[in-house]
Amino acid sequence: MDFSQQHVLVVGAGISGIGAARALAKQGAKVTLSDLVSLSAERTAALSGLGIECVFGTQKVSLLAGVDSVVLSPGIARTVPLVAAAERDGIPVTAELELAYRLAAAPFYAITGTNGKTTTTTLLGDMIAAAGLPHLVGGNIGSALSEQADTLQEDGVIVAEVSSFQLESIVDFRPHAAVILNITPDHFERHGDMAGYVRAKARIFENQEAGDMLILNAHDPYAADMAQRARATVWWLDTEAPTERGAYIEAGVMYLRKDEDPVRLVALDELQLRGSHNWVNMLAAALLAWEAGVPLRVIRGVLRVFSGLEHRVEYVTTKNGIAYYNDSKATNTDATVKAVAGFAAPPVLITGGYDKGTDLTDLAQAMAACCGVVLFGASAERFATAAQAAGATGMVRAESMTEAVREATRLAQEHRAEAVLFSPAASSFDRYRNYRERGRAFKAAVAELEEA
Repeated sequence: MDFSQQHVLVVGAGISGIGAARALAKQGAKVTLSDLVSLSAERTAALSGLGIECVFGTQKVSLLAGVDSVVLSPGIARTVPLVAAAERDGIPVTAELELAYRLAAAPFYAITGTNGKTTTTTLLGDMIAAAGLPHLVGGNIGSALSEQADTLQEDGVIVAEVSSFQLESIVDFRPHAAVILNITPDHFERHGDMAGYVRAKARIFENQEAGDMLILNAHDPYAADMAQRARATVWWLDTEAPTERGAYIEAGVMYLRKDEDPVRLVALDELQLRGSHNWVNMLAAALLAWEAGVPLRVIRGVLRVFSGLEHRVEYVTTKNGIAYYNDSKATNTDATVKAVAGFAAPPVLITGGYDKGTDLTDLAQAMAACCGVVLFGASAERFATAAQAAGATGMVRAESMTEAVREATRLAQEHRAEAVLFSPAASSFDRYRNYRERGRAFKAAVAELEEA
């Protein structure tokens, strides 16, 4: 697409917004980058040097004067007054993901789901890299795809982690292969309710055609309806029974299957990751890699050595007989429920953060199953009320991460628990810039504990 005669307003100066602004400037567009919060003088100067006009502070409607289109960073909702004004004026509004798609020659392999996106994306990227195929990995993970999308030829592969925020504002985005790992309650603060959230996720396949691939989880309650609506060829992930087309587990072994005989991958006891939720991610990555032309020996090898991600039930250390785990990436209740369930003996749980307003029934049951709970962050009051109603005991509040870790250690010693799990079940924005910063804060607090 030719942007050389276009005046484009990019709203949001995060990683995606800055990447989009740079990509558009490279294409010869006149670019204005707007955000309520100013960037540093150095970063602003660097962008200005590329011909990008940076406007920070109050976003006045006058910013739309002469603008041909608006590109949104994922964190910017369409209800923001400036964006709503653009739509009223008939100015096209699209996502940064859409821009990446329009600039790309290589096919997209897109991965979404409430949980498991980053694990699956990373694993697929590792498989493609190990096979020596030209590729990019980005989107909701790492760097902005729009800034790199034009660097690959048609024989490359773009591995994209995509969120509901990104999918919300696509227009023509059409991945050759797409997977929806799971859909559980999340981001009601953005999408309003579960129906709105599901609609956003389902947009990943709305432009696909018969020659494309849509991978769905056989155990997800929304998958059957999506399969009925899809024009793409549907493939299934199943951790309990064989499927005629897809990836599955049978008798402790992973298999891939098209229309012919199944292809054996690896036995579950060869893997470093445990749990059906991890196995779904591995099946999805293997199936996508197979479609991308990665040799089976490479897929098998990567599956055997993959040990997981930082901030996802990450073992930190053991002190005084207590193991500490960092699950800061658990930004929704379902992730924390699964993390708690993964422990053979009940842990002490540190939980809480920026409240997304989702239902707490399952989380409350998980908290009640723990040896003790330390409530931390803006959601503490609501989480406590739900946990008490579910019969949870031994709950304490903490005002800082250091206090939370110390209180959790005390509870673990008191109840002779083997582990302390930090799994917030909420976003980080009440105290931290992102889950990575929050996870590092937890690890730093654990490091400060004294050995007996």
